[in-house]
Amino acid sequence: MAKKTLAEKMAENSKAVYEGMKTNTISSFSSTENIKKNIIVLDELRDLIPPLLDVEFLALKDNLLKHGCKDPLKIWQTNNRVIGREGNLDEPIYVLIDGHNRFQLCTELQIPFNIQIDNFESLKEVRDFMIDFQLSRRNITPQQASYLRGLRYNTEKKAVTDNLKSISTDVNLPNGQNVHLGDFVESVADSDVVSGTDLPNGQNVHLANKTNKTTAQELGEYFNVDEKTIRRDAEFALGLDKLDPTLRKDILNGNVKVEKAKIQKIGKAAEITTPLKSTEELNQVVSELTAPAVSVSTSPVSTIVTQRYEEFNTKLQKVYKAKKIKSTEIESLKMAFQAFIDAL
Repeated sequence: MAKKTLAEKMAENSKAVYEGMKTNTISSFSSTENIKKNIIVLDELRDLIPPLLDVEFLALKDNLLKHGCKDPLKIWQTNNRVIGREGNLDEPIYVLIDGHNRFQLCTELQIPFNIQIDNFESLKEVRDFMIDFQLSRRNITPQQASYLRGLRYNTEKKAVTDNLKSISTDVNLPNGQNVHLGDFVESVADSDVVSGTDLPNGQNVHLANKTNKTTAQELGEYFNVDEKTIRRDAEFALGLDKLDPTLRKDILNGNVKVEKAKIQKIGKAAEITTPLKSTEELNQVVSELTAPAVSVSTSPVSTIVTQRYEEFNTKLQKVYKAKKIKSTEIESLKMAFQAFIDAL
């Protein structure tokens, strides 16, 4: 992907809005003041901003009191339909995308500020822009940079999954063969493929008109790191997102020290469904995840578990090797898997 400078991106995104505003200069002042009174802060965008240390926040407050707010806050002009928000779907709304700390302080201290309105097509585009913008700042820590790169990768992977899910569940191959895709979409996305995917029968189906590079490779080149770093960043971001927001903030700004490997371990654990609120709880979960597996005994219960597993595995291998997967076989496979789970 060709990398543009942030200055080029901001110029492109602001151009359309500027062209519309300059033809109506009479009401521009009142319009701007009305926008400033109706700025919306989205939690998911605010959480992309690396947290300030207490001393940094106080320094910013002192600077605003002495010198005012010189740099404009960046605002995204959009509507409720684009961001999935209730209300008048086509009514213009104005979302804050940069300057969250300044906006908070200026509002509390009644300090005047200016705004710059930018134009984006989607929430994903805004997220990508905000991540790039934050990564360009000099005061960002290595952990914050790792988290932001991981967020970007996980967003791209989700887009791949969503695109795959939008494909018809039955795909006709060039040789006339029909293959059912719906039941292994998630595994395709997890494999990090962006140009094609191998089906269970060995066939390869082209899914998008892209290069042969994986998402990790493309983002690695974009951010000037290797692809393994991107994948580790993704696990780190997933792990941090399984923590309580306060704990995540403390880790990112350095107030709480936790080994990165532990957070990555949590990121890979699908069984964690509720936010971890303390380092003690985090360490306990990591300890449980890394505990050696208990050996299976030869008790009657163990025999049933083994039998159910063998039944499930037999059906799985049959479906995997099939040239055409029937819906009845998928249902049978699901039932066999559930029977195995129930026996555990």
